[in-house]
Amino acid sequence: MAGTRWERLRTELRSVRSRVLATVLAVLAAALLLVGGLTHYLRLVDVDESVRQDIVQEAGELQRLAQRGPLGPDASPTEDLDATAEEPFADLDQLFYTFLTTTVPGEYEAILAVVDGEPAFEHADRSGFQLDDPATLAAVAERSRPGQTVVFDHRQGERQLRLGVIPVDLAADDRPAHLVVGFDMSAQRGLVLESLGRYLAIAGLTLVVAGLAAYVLVGRVTAPITRLRRATEQISPDDLGRRVPVTREDSDVGQLAVNFNGMLARIEAGFRQQRQFLDDAAHELRTPLTILHGNLELMDEHDPADVAETRAVLLDEIGRMNRLVEDLLLLAKAQRADFVRPGTVDLGPWLDTTLERARALGERDWRLDARAEGLVRADEQRLTQAVLQLAANAVKFSAPGDVVALGTAGSTGSAAPGTGRELEIWVRDTGPGIAEADQQRIFERFARAETGRTVEGSGLGLAIVAAIAHAHGGDVRVRSRPGAGATFTVRLPLDPAGRAAPTAPPAPAGRAAPTGPPALAAPASPAGEPAPPPGGARAPAAGEHGPGAGTHRAGTPGTGPHPSRTHESRK
Repeated sequence: MAGTRWERLRTELRSVRSRVLATVLAVLAAALLLVGGLTHYLRLVDVDESVRQDIVQEAGELQRLAQRGPLGPDASPTEDLDATAEEPFADLDQLFYTFLTTTVPGEYEAILAVVDGEPAFEHADRSGFQLDDPATLAAVAERSRPGQTVVFDHRQGERQLRLGVIPVDLAADDRPAHLVVGFDMSAQRGLVLESLGRYLAIAGLTLVVAGLAAYVLVGRVTAPITRLRRATEQISPDDLGRRVPVTREDSDVGQLAVNFNGMLARIEAGFRQQRQFLDDAAHELRTPLTILHGNLELMDEHDPADVAETRAVLLDEIGRMNRLVEDLLLLAKAQRADFVRPGTVDLGPWLDTTLERARALGERDWRLDARAEGLVRADEQRLTQAVLQLAANAVKFSAPGDVVALGTAGSTGSAAPGTGRELEIWVRDTGPGIAEADQQRIFERFARAETGRTVEGSGLGLAIVAAIAHAHGGDVRVRSRPGAGATFTVRLPLDPAGRAAPTAPPAPAGRAAPTGPPALAAPASPAGEPAPPPGGARAPAAGEHGPGAGTHRAGTPGTGPHPSRTHESRK
C-alpha cells in the first residue's frame, strides 16, 4: 500500500501540473528576490551617499560661518545671515560655539569640535553615541590632514561609525582645530536590513498564497493534459473508442486534446478498415476456395473430359479470386497519399477516348449527352477507371439496344472550395433502376440491391468509384427509380489555382453561346419519360477513402482481363 502511494506521489511530482507549478514558483521567487535585493541594495547606497552629502554640507556651512564672522548683539533676526560681519572670528572657541548652537544634528549624527588635540564642544543629544572617547580621538588625530577634509570608517564598540574630519584655520588663532562629524552607519544599515527581513517575510507569504492559487489555476489549465494521460493509459487495440473530453477548443491544451481525439479516430478507422479488409477477404475467398476443393475432390483423374472440365472451372475460379484480391488491394491502396496522381486532363478528348473504350463493354445504344471542353487537374487514369466501372454496371443491368450515355459538364455547386465550381461526370442507363431503399447502401463493400442478387460480381465496383471520387475531393451520387433507369454522377471540385473550368460546346450559328456553367437537358428515356438529370441525392459511401496507388487496363473497368467477369453487380 505504501509503495502504491509512493508511486502515485512520484507520478504526481513528474506531472505537467507539478512542473508548471514549480516553474511558476521558481520564477516568482527569483523575481521577488531580485526586486527586493536590488531595492535594498540601492537603499544602502543611498545611505552612504546621504552621509557623504551631510559631511560636505557641514563643512560648507562651517566655512561660510567662518567667512561671515560673528553678528553683533543688536543684529536683527531678519538680517541676512550670509552678510559679512564687521569683524571676523578671532577665536576658535567662539567659532565652534556659534556653529554648534546654530546647527541641529540628525538622528544618527554627532558633532565634536577638537581644539589643540582636546575636545572643546560636542553636540550629540540624539545620536546615542559620543565622539570624545580616547580611541576615536586617536583615530581622528591619526587620519586628519591640514587643509583637507578626510572621511573614514571607525569601529566604536558595537557601532560602525563614519567620521568626517574637517580642518579649521583662523588667522587670529593659530591653534590646530578640527570639526569631527560622525554618523552611526550600523543603525542606518540596520534599518535597511530590518526592512529587508520584513520584505522577505512578506515575499514568503506571497509565494505561499501564489502557490496555492497557481496550483488551482494550473490544475484547471492542465486538466485536459491529465485526462489525456489517463486516456492514453487506458487505450488498447481492443478499445479505441475512448475520447478525451474537450471543454475549450480555443486553447493550446484544448486543441491538443482535439488533435489527440482526431488521431484516435484515424487509428480506430485504420483498425476498422484493416479488420474489414480481412473479414471481406476471408468471406469472399471462402466460396471459390470451397469450389476449388470440392471440384478437386470429385474430379476423376482418369477421365480426360472430367479433368478438362474441372480445369476450366478451377481456372475460372482462380481468375475470379485474382480479380477479387486486386479489387480489395485497390480499396486498401485508396488510403495512401499516392493513390491519386493529379495531372492536366483535357476533358473533350478524354471523354471521346473513354466512350470508345466503353463501347467494347457490350452492344448498347452508346450516346454522348454533353461534352464539356477545358482543362482540369485530376488523375486521368483514375477518372477513366471510375467511368468505365459505371459503364460496366450500366451494361450489366441493361439489355442489348438499351441506351447507355456518358456526359461531362461544369456546374456551380459546393464541391469547389472558394470558387463554388465543380465538374460533373455522369453515366446514365435505361435499365431497371434502383429502389430508393437500396440507394442508401449501394456504395458499401459487398452490398447488393435486390435487382442485383442474381448478377455475377463481387460488389466492390461502386466502392472503388466512391474511393476514386473521394480521393479527388469529390463524391459520387445516384438518381434513379424502379423502371426508369439510373444516373450515376461523379462530382469533382475544379482546381481553384487558375485551371480553366469546363465550358459548353460552341453554339450553332445565329445563337449566342451560353455564359456561366453549361446547363444540360435531361435526355429522354425509351418510354418517353425524361431520364433523371445528372446529380441527385448523395448516396453514402462505405467510408471515407484516402489516396492510394493503382492502374487500370484500357478498355476494362477494373483489373480483370474479361469484361464479363469484372462488371460489378448494381447493388
